[in-house]
This record gives sequence, C-alpha cells and structure tokens, in this order.
Amino acid sequence: MILNETQKLLLDILKYRLFAGDKPEIENCSVKAVADEAMAQTVFTAVFPVIEKTLQKNYPEDYGSFSEFYLSNMILNSGNLHDHGELHRIMSENNIPYTIIKGFSSAYYYPDHALRDMGDVDFLVKNEDFKKAGDVLISEGFKREHESKDGDIHEAYTRNTFSIWELHRCLNGIPEGEIGESIRSRLSKIIDQSKLIKLENSEFRIPDEFSHGLIMLLHTASHLTSEGVGLRHLCDWAVFVSRYSDSDFNSMFKSELEKLGLYKFAQVLTLTAERHLGAPKKGWAQAAQFDESITDELILDILSGGNFGKKDTNRYREIKYIQNRGERTVDNKNLFTQLVSTLNKKVYSQHKFIDRHRFLLPAGWVAEGAKYTGLLITGKRKNKGTADMLKEASKRKEIYSSFELFNNNDAAQN
Repeated sequence: MILNETQKLLLDILKYRLFAGDKPEIENCSVKAVADEAMAQTVFTAVFPVIEKTLQKNYPEDYGSFSEFYLSNMILNSGNLHDHGELHRIMSENNIPYTIIKGFSSAYYYPDHALRDMGDVDFLVKNEDFKKAGDVLISEGFKREHESKDGDIHEAYTRNTFSIWELHRCLNGIPEGEIGESIRSRLSKIIDQSKLIKLENSEFRIPDEFSHGLIMLLHTASHLTSEGVGLRHLCDWAVFVSRYSDSDFNSMFKSELEKLGLYKFAQVLTLTAERHLGAPKKGWAQAAQFDESITDELILDILSGGNFGKKDTNRYREIKYIQNRGERTVDNKNLFTQLVSTLNKKVYSQHKFIDRHRFLLPAGWVAEGAKYTGLLITGKRKNKGTADMLKEASKRKEIYSSFELFNNNDAAQN
C-alpha cells in the first residue's frame, strides 16, 4: 500500500486525537496539504488545533482562511448542539416521540464530542407523526425546502442559513427483500427504546446502542458504495466499537449482524480503524477471514473520494456500475452486466406499465437512452473521462464485493 506523506500525517493526527496515540512530528511537513485533506474528509475540527502553529508559521498567507474555517466550524457545532436541545423541547412540548440519528448520536461516543464535525440535525419520528412534526416545525418558524412525495424518506427544513433540520420517517440504506424487512423489524422500536442524554446544557434523545451501530453500518455502506464516504464515517465507527469488549460486542451484535449480512462489513471497518486510526484491537474483528490488503484498499478508497465524493465527482457516475439498485448489494458481475441490470431495474421502477408488461422492456431502454442523450446535449451529464471512470468503478466494485453486504449465507449455514 502506498499512502503519501499528507495521508500518513492526517491519519497519525487522528490516532493522536481519538485514541491517545503518539503526537506526530509536523514541523517539517506540508501542513497546508493536511488541512486541505482534513476539510475534504470532514475531520477538520479534530485536526486543526494540532497543526495550527505550524500552519501559521510556514503558511502565513493561508493561515487566516483556515483559522476562520475552524472558528466557523466551532460556531456551527455549538449551534448544532443548541439545535438538538431545541428539537427536544419542540418535540416534547408537542408529544411527538423522536430520536436523533447520526450527528450527536455519533459525537456522544467520542472522547470529546467537540472533536466531531457536525452537519444537519437529522431526526426520526414515527410515520404517523411525520406530517404533524412538519407542521410543528413550520409553526416554529421553519421553512420547508420542498414538499415531500409519497415514498420520500425525509423532508428538509431551514430556519436560517446555518440551521438545516432533516425530518425522517424512515431510515436510509435499507435494502429491499427479506433482509430489508428484518432490518425494519429490528429498528421498529428504535424511538421507543431511545435514551435521553445530556451534553453541556442540551438534552435530546439518541438511539440505543444496537440501533445506533446498525444505523452507522447502513449509512456507511449506502454512501460508500455510491458517492463515497470520508474519514468522519470511519472515525464514528472506530470510537463506537472501541467502547465494547469482545464479549459485549459479540453478545449484542454478532448474531444479529450475521443474519443481516453486515458482520463482515463491521469487521473490515474495525480492522481498517485499528490499522490506520490506532483503534484498540478487537478479537472479533481479528478473526475475520480477510487479507490484510483489504484494509489498505478501503482506506485509499476513502481518501481518494472524500466525504460524499468531494474529491471525485465521477463517483456519482460510477454508482450504476457498482451497486445493485434496490438490493444495495455489490456482487461480482462484470461492468457491462451490472449496467444492464441497473438499467432494467431503473426502467421497471420509473415505468410501472413496463414493469407489469415486461416484454416491453426494450421500449424502456429507448426511453431511458433518449433521456440520457438529452442530458448530454444540455450539459447536465458529463461524457468526458469515461475510461478512467470505468476503471475506478471496476476497482471499487472489487473492493466492495468482498464485504458481502446483506448476504447472510454464513448465518444460514450456522
């Protein structure tokens, strides 16, 4: 594996900040490149204090903009924490059960919650409370960004430029089929089983440990196999699993995750965090039947894409060559077969008449081809760099297929 000096230093800083590793030597390093990479990976808040003095000394012309970004992050994180407390007040006063998902649910497990860069306020309500919760937010001065359609899993609400709340009625990343139904069943009581926590002066509800772990795996798998994830996702998982002994983790997670086809994915994430973030070694992950190189390939994949594909916009084009639409699985189909499979499922999804009369599938291909051509003509889709995109898609598909996402054959054999 070849990590460049910037990547090595960034990972060493995170080891130091999250798991009390050795403080890295940064005096003679290009800390400006590290700062840029930390921004792309959404871990800037944890990294900047370590490189600040060297950045100011060696790059005075750039220090001001990085310092301002750090300050704005701190303000946003503080405002985000206040928003979580405000959410709890609003939902409690209106008798709407809820739980936070992601965000401070993940920050709660950090050695210091201020180390985690925050984003939107994401929260989940029961489907029957979805409209009521939206109406309550409107009455509190929020603006709905757009009307939701049937099947939309969330709506976004804004009250000012820096406050975006995403109201969810269900969770993202759940596959179709039996495993998807099993996941929904296991998460059906997530709101009822949520726990009230207090951070600084804010109170709010977060999921129970099993539900939070499952949500992180779903969220990470969903984004990893599409536009990509940043180091923040790996850090979230690393600090979470480090809290549990082998026996506690296995008693809580092993059987359930095997049934859902996510145990191998949990193992490879943990091994990657151990090797590259200095997370404590876990026997349950060490027992995985993976070649060590898979952790190298995964960390390079994360670093090359950035958080939600910030560093590689081609990743949005690669999705149809990687992931099975709906099932959210990644198998060993070649790229052409995968593309045809994805196209067929898209036709059936968007043309219900053809779905009912599948002999008309070629007509759907023509319709989708015409739509794609129109997007190329109008410039809304790129057609450059296709060879490089296909090469990258093939490499990513090979990595992800080894995780056997949502494949529970091992559990079925046990």
